[in-house]
Amino acid sequence: HPQLSIGAIVEGGTRCVCNGQEYLLSPGDLIVIPANAPHSCNPIQGKPRSYHMLYIDTPQPLAQQVVHHDTLFRLYLNVVEQMSADALAALLSALSLNAHAGETLRATSQQLQQALLADPVSPPSLDEFAARFSLRKETLIRTFKQDTGLTPGSFLNNSRVELAKARLRAGDEIADVAYQTGFADQSHFHKTFVSYTAATPRQYALGQSISDNN
Repeated sequence: HPQLSIGAIVEGGTRCVCNGQEYLLSPGDLIVIPANAPHSCNPIQGKPRSYHMLYIDTPQPLAQQVVHHDTLFRLYLNVVEQMSADALAALLSALSLNAHAGETLRATSQQLQQALLADPVSPPSLDEFAARFSLRKETLIRTFKQDTGLTPGSFLNNSRVELAKARLRAGDEIADVAYQTGFADQSHFHKTFVSYTAATPRQYALGQSISDNN
């Protein structure tokens, strides 16, 4: 999803995979998931759990991180209880201070990310973008993955899936959505959508899921 998300585990355990990295979360843990980062969060061994999830439209970037800190957890619960801008600002500020250094994207990664988000259907090719910066394509891909945790291809697929989710919610036909979002064919669209959402396009359009991932 295009929003920054922050989850808080209240009871039970959760297995979260974000950008290919696995986290086992327990009560009192917070997890920060950057915007457009592919992820899944499921109960451990099917056992009951309770959690909160905030989806935040904010230009403030936060690094992917898991936090176990009583004060930050209480700040999070204050946001859930109050739903006030001041409480949210306090939480984001505290998490920003807690984040690891080095989260700022380099210029090439930032501009490539912006280009992929601006036109996920027909983005510039990596060869074109590498030539613009006088870089080898392999260097561009490696730098982007170091900065974001994703290859440009994975980031583009995630952006296309988010666009597809919006079109499905609007009631568009699945075959049309596959074409509208830049996938080569409906089969490729179906396979990619399932891998990023744990639901088929039809299940998503009907509000169903094949896991606890939505």
